[in-house]
Amino acid sequence: MSPSHYYIYYPVRMGMEADLARELYNLQAEIQAHTGVAGRFLRKADDPWTWMEIYENVIDFPAFDTVLARAVARHGIERFLEAGGHRHIERFVACA
Repeated sequence: MSPSHYYIYYPVRMGMEADLARELYNLQAEIQAHTGVAGRFLRKADDPWTWMEIYENVIDFPAFDTVLARAVARHGIERFLEAGGHRHIERFVACA
């Protein structure tokens, strides 16, 4: 099975950036402890209210999906999203 790479982007509620960053560090530490996959997060260069989480080289993506969903719920990530916004999860694999 080819590794998957996750790119998850979403609009952040203004004024919540510092709290979200702290929560994402905790969330990603939890994910790494359960899956071995280290995550990172970025903000869009020309739109500081759009953030992205990146998880690369995920081998067992069904198990990763479960761990990710539980961690997102446990850490209350939805409360940091702009009203009406949601997390867009994209999963990519190598072309060849």
